Amino acid sequence: MDIVSSEILVWALFGLVVALLFGFDAVAARRRKRQRGSNHASQATSATGEDQPSAADLADAPNMIKVYDGYGREMFITKQQWRDGILLDNLKKHRDDPDQLYGMLVGALQDGFAADIVAFAEHLHRTDPVPYRGTTLLAIVYMENNRLDEAEKTLTDFLSKHGDNGVVLTNLAKIYSRRGDDSRAESTLWRGLELDPNQDNGLDWYAAICRDRGGEAEALDAYRRVAKLPQSWRAQLWLARDALQRKEISAAMALYDEALAKVKTPVPADMLMQMSGDLGNNGYLQEAIQLVEPCFDPAIHGVLVGNNLIKTNYDLGRIDRARHLLHQLYAEKRPDWQETLRYWDTELAKAEVAQRAPQKQELPSVAMMSVEGPLWLRCGSPFAALLPSKKDTARSIAILGSTVLQADPSGEPRTQMSDNSGRISRAIPLLLAERIHLQTDATGIALIPWAQNFGFAVFGRPYDDGDICDLAKQNDRPPDFLVGLTVDATQPTWNFSIRLVRAADGIRIVEMQVASDPQDLSLAGERVAEITQLMLVKHVGVRTIRPPKWYRTPTGPDFFNYLLRLEQQLAVTCMNLDFLEGGGLIGEHEILDGIIHLCVSQPDNELVRMVLVQTLRQMKKVHPALLAEYREKLELLQREHPLKGDIGKMIAANISGTMSDDAPVVEVKE
Repeated sequence: MDIVSSEILVWALFGLVVALLFGFDAVAARRRKRQRGSNHASQATSATGEDQPSAADLADAPNMIKVYDGYGREMFITKQQWRDGILLDNLKKHRDDPDQLYGMLVGALQDGFAADIVAFAEHLHRTDPVPYRGTTLLAIVYMENNRLDEAEKTLTDFLSKHGDNGVVLTNLAKIYSRRGDDSRAESTLWRGLELDPNQDNGLDWYAAICRDRGGEAEALDAYRRVAKLPQSWRAQLWLARDALQRKEISAAMALYDEALAKVKTPVPADMLMQMSGDLGNNGYLQEAIQLVEPCFDPAIHGVLVGNNLIKTNYDLGRIDRARHLLHQLYAEKRPDWQETLRYWDTELAKAEVAQRAPQKQELPSVAMMSVEGPLWLRCGSPFAALLPSKKDTARSIAILGSTVLQADPSGEPRTQMSDNSGRISRAIPLLLAERIHLQTDATGIALIPWAQNFGFAVFGRPYDDGDICDLAKQNDRPPDFLVGLTVDATQPTWNFSIRLVRAADGIRIVEMQVASDPQDLSLAGERVAEITQLMLVKHVGVRTIRPPKWYRTPTGPDFFNYLLRLEQQLAVTCMNLDFLEGGGLIGEHEILDGIIHLCVSQPDNELVRMVLVQTLRQMKKVHPALLAEYREKLELLQREHPLKGDIGKMIAANISGTMSDDAPVVEVKE
């Protein structure tokens, strides 16, 4: 998922498009409204836009299993690969840890490996200190392998030795049902519910039997019968759902209070899930907050309940509280929650951007940032000594982008979440500034406009050559030449216009165009950089020089990824510049995950690792508590992919230092 900054769209040089400073935008597939879950978690789906199978397609493929690596990256492998390369080894490793073994066996059952785990289930049955657990699991494994006689004997032997148990009786009832003995199955199931009325599968099955026999009225009667049992609380949830549908909120709340009084702390996650989902879906938002939020523990109840609470607070307009819950869930570092959390990160950011929308009569003032050379060698970078010195006579080239022509211009300033067009309009000037500085004898300067009290400014119509010259002259050191970049996103194929203007008299020297598929901007970014450098060599007399050995920008798909990380680092850096007003940072996890993943994809690239260090340093000033969540990933990166040489040592020292409290800066000397 991309990261979203917000921006304000301006229609003239000092009219504006404002993008507020957040992370990267969510893909279009995530724009649908997030629903509350009741009995299962809602999941967001991401579109990849690539020719290869999407994550959604792979997730639906019956022979694929989703896994996560140590950096939290989602991957898919075949079931056979999972079985042979991971599952069996892990089962052997945890053979004598009953709790771990049980959890792994349950997962293996869900993934369809019942035939492969019989021996491990038999071992757990013999050694489990919780006898009914190992017994039940082995019986289910036998049932899934159609070994019904062995499953029945396993359960009846337990009952003979330990006495009646609700879960064991319910599974015994399943065996009778498979054999077609429905009467015996139902009577055995009822015995199991009398002992343990809160079995989710058992209660659902009992209600389904009654529903098949007499419709919804009979199912409600079944819940009422179970609700009369001494320890029952789950049946009360279903009766409360019925009361809510009949708009009887007092009756529903009484049933919830009764259920809560019968459970111990912590309250079961599925209980809070159903309560919050049913109350929210029926419009009782305040009641959902009042009842569920005091019981919520993110480590225990996780994203199932957290999703509902975030949505409820969002619908109530309590954006700060929703974001607090979001940060709590992020802190659990669960890669399998990330898609849902990123969805909410974007939705909350949109709400925050809307709150900052300019009034019609409000025309924000625009401040211009000037970034000379590579962004990641500025702002106190520990690698600043690597920056080549320039002669006093060196030509200075300023690059101004931040201009995007849109297909549906409104003609009014408006705030919006940053999209690919806005981000690329800032990223390419940053790239050109570093390329000019490191690959020619000229000085490259990226000019980035900022709408005070809002965020990044994006111009919605082309500016005049004279206007940009006047703007550049306001700089302390006016440039000799200007490169203007306009992104025309009005057509299915985008067009990048690059013009070279002499600052002294505003004369346009040359203009060139680059067409690009908006789904693949890597080629466009590289082509714009090449054409710009050729323009400067041919028309300005700039001389090409050999870049430092460490300056290796990624190629292929990682090139656009690199551009995104530059724009993200700019967003973080802007939060630490005193002369800029307003804005805000959203998507901090996207920013850090994105640059770490790029480092893993480019394991021997010193440049990318320096961008990581500077992003970490700037992020620590903005959100210091966040870095602790990334300690393990950063340690894994440095352990698996250490860099050699002096720069590698400095990178390692600065990553380690940034993660410590005092964050010492270790500089690289020329």
